[in-house]
Amino acid sequence: MDNEKETKQKLLDSALKEFSKRGFMKASLRTICRDAGVTTGALYFFFKDKKDLFANIVAGPLKKLERIIEEHFSDEIEFSEKVSRGEVKVSDISLQDDFEDDSLVARLIIKCLFKDKKVFDLLLTGAQGSGFEDVPDRMVDKAEAHFTRMYMVMKGYESVDDLSEEDRFIIHWMSHNQVDMFIHMVIHCEGVRDAERQMKNMMSFMIGGWFSVINNK
Repeated sequence: MDNEKETKQKLLDSALKEFSKRGFMKASLRTICRDAGVTTGALYFFFKDKKDLFANIVAGPLKKLERIIEEHFSDEIEFSEKVSRGEVKVSDISLQDDFEDDSLVARLIIKCLFKDKKVFDLLLTGAQGSGFEDVPDRMVDKAEAHFTRMYMVMKGYESVDDLSEEDRFIIHWMSHNQVDMFIHMVIHCEGVRDAERQMKNMMSFMIGGWFSVINNK
């Protein structure tokens, strides 16, 4: 059993290196097996095909990221409802306190992204043809569904039919901005500390813009 686990891990490590270097489409299973020191038959003992091998590399980190985001979305909806009921005033929110909070979702997301940075780099640059190439778009869709709900709560809308064309446009744009913010950090920041330093200005822009839109009559 230990030998099987070790062999599978060697294949995963070799695959991550090959996929990262050549992308999913051009990656060679023979190269992966040779680098792992196993036969091609051994690879098919653990994985159905090339796509299954890729999925075994990226699915775990991706699920962790999605879980963090989904938990945050639930918290945001609860917060939005308190604002709409007047229980919390926007003017009372201290962004400085939020930025220093280790549980701030942006910090959790950053730590998740950089813990498995090679995997997320692969998803952003080498996933074409793997079935995971649309991950950023899927994230935008989830953000848009969430922001639409939160927007309606804070605006006091009872139905999606109450959303104007301008409302839908700005929600879609803000959803892209939210996802792009983290993509930008993964691509341009050297590590967690660098990303956290940049986060303050980026979050100020996002949060300030959000409440500006909400309060815009």
